[in-house]
Amino acid sequence: MKLSDYTITVENYPKEGEYLLFNTRTQAMVKIEQGLKEIIADYYNPQKFSLKTKYCNELDQLFKMGILVENEDQDREKLRSFFRQLKYGVNRSFMHVTLLTTDACNFDCVYCFEKGARENINMEEPTCNHAMDWMKNKVERLGYEELYITFYGGEPLVNKPALEYLASEMKNWCDERKVRFRFMLQTNGYLITPEYIDKLLKLGLSSVRISVDGLAHIHDKNRPLKGGGGTFYTIMDNIVECLDKVKIGLSVSYDKDDIKHIEDLLDYLDDLEILHKLGDFIFSPIHPSFGSKSHPELFRQMSCMCNYDDDVIISAAGKIHQLMEHKGLPIKNGMTITACPLTMENGGVTIDQRGNIYKCNSMLGYKEFSVGDVFSDEYNFQHQKFLNLSPWQSCPQDCPYLPMCSGGCRFMAFLENKNFHKPTCKKRYLDEMAPVFIKREYEALIPKDK
Repeated sequence: MKLSDYTITVENYPKEGEYLLFNTRTQAMVKIEQGLKEIIADYYNPQKFSLKTKYCNELDQLFKMGILVENEDQDREKLRSFFRQLKYGVNRSFMHVTLLTTDACNFDCVYCFEKGARENINMEEPTCNHAMDWMKNKVERLGYEELYITFYGGEPLVNKPALEYLASEMKNWCDERKVRFRFMLQTNGYLITPEYIDKLLKLGLSSVRISVDGLAHIHDKNRPLKGGGGTFYTIMDNIVECLDKVKIGLSVSYDKDDIKHIEDLLDYLDDLEILHKLGDFIFSPIHPSFGSKSHPELFRQMSCMCNYDDDVIISAAGKIHQLMEHKGLPIKNGMTITACPLTMENGGVTIDQRGNIYKCNSMLGYKEFSVGDVFSDEYNFQHQKFLNLSPWQSCPQDCPYLPMCSGGCRFMAFLENKNFHKPTCKKRYLDEMAPVFIKREYEALIPKDK
């Protein structure tokens, strides 16, 4: 019996002589004391037999949680089985589809990853119908219990008729079949109003996510109106007016380890007395995007940081974590399993305004990376090529983070290597941040002593 290679130990926490064990494959976490840790470290010592008997139940539980394994061979076989399930399994609890009802937008964001492929085309009713037929077929064939749609763009509110038609029809269809239905709106926030939110709530709206890049002097520079003009104060007014009606989360970008703009934004939201009413925050480094349609390999904005190996990104992540903690805001779990959807047979998909299907939003508009379309029930050969990717096999097999990252993001692999095959490693980032994340998860589960 030994600790799994995919079990991370946080020593002397929450108290001296106590240890947190977290397994990245099973996502199990447990606190143990010094005596049990010594047994695990010296399990086959015959002089420890009586102590092993004393801790028999605890050892059995740790084995069931995947924190302990019998030997390395068993550890590797469980890992292979885990990746087979990730690649070919079906999570029937819900099916996630992102619908790009238009790639037209009323903003002219400086870092928009869709600029190289944008055509300003709306999804028309015939394509809507085929998209709905495609989703219905998948829900019925695979037995999903819920359909969850993200309406996306461009700016989805530029094409309200398609959004309303799709939401209304799919809600009615799901209701008739006792399938849960909800949708999220990914929007720049400029066109939302309380009256329109009321309308969408009746169609199944569950949440809204809005991108805000800081206070007006930063946000308006990064996310101006098409044709010029600021957008920050209109968005803030809309958030304040709609926040009591629907859950609103914010996405904030950064491109260096100076996060003053994030701190200033949170202070501003606090002054408006809405900071703790908002949903979750997502903070993301700006990354390069594909070039023109004819040359996707000629990336744009290569000066932006895109690699979690970068010390600056590690520094920014730590500062953001401390800031969120200081503000008393919930912090996203950084230890979750994040398998790349390109390599999953039944993962989420994005349907664009022409009906083409993609497994990654960063590839929208580049037909060579499409895995099929809604006019056929079958995926194409590109889907099989992506499915055949197993970058984790090229990683060190004892890396404790391997079950979490599966070899990393395939889009980032293409950015770094001009191909999808090589792993992209976040080990330096996780070595720095994993103990922080695990402690935070433990504290969220166990109330602090008064």
